[in-house]
Amino acid sequence: MKDPEDALKIAHRAVELGFTSTVGIIHDNNGQLKPLGSHEQEIFEEVMALGKRSFSRFNEFQHNMARGREHKWRCRSGSRYLYICEDGLVHWCSQQRGYPGIPLAEYTPEMRHREYSTKKFCAAQCTVSCVQQVGILDNWRDPQNLQPMPMTPPATQQAELVQIGQGRGPT
Repeated sequence: MKDPEDALKIAHRAVELGFTSTVGIIHDNNGQLKPLGSHEQEIFEEVMALGKRSFSRFNEFQHNMARGREHKWRCRSGSRYLYICEDGLVHWCSQQRGYPGIPLAEYTPEMRHREYSTKKFCAAQCTVSCVQQVGILDNWRDPQNLQPMPMTPPATQQAELVQIGQGRGPT
């Protein structure tokens, strides 16, 4: 957001209208933490104080992010949740595209089970709010003691995407 004051105005208006207000921390072009400046941190804290009445209270990780601190948690990407790109490839999440990069049809239950136990190098500075909130319960579950391993490209050729309709434009 260009002007942090806009976020505060929007949040106040949402609460006035009876909605719950939430706020998220932006990431850099690598999907990693981009800490807030001191003025943005003040606005962040004020907006956070508006959202205390719902699921949005499970957001302690965001306070760490606003200050540029790492957050210790267990990310289950590649297992509990997947990101499937427009090419039909499985990735850990929208912020870490490229790994494992396997077609969904070839992504096996064994791969999912392995990713559940894999410690993610990007987790400490992850900014994906919904994943962090879902992951709260996983902090008490199985430890992650595996490291990411290189995945080899699938043996079969990936099918081309099918064009469903004709493109728009001059005829």
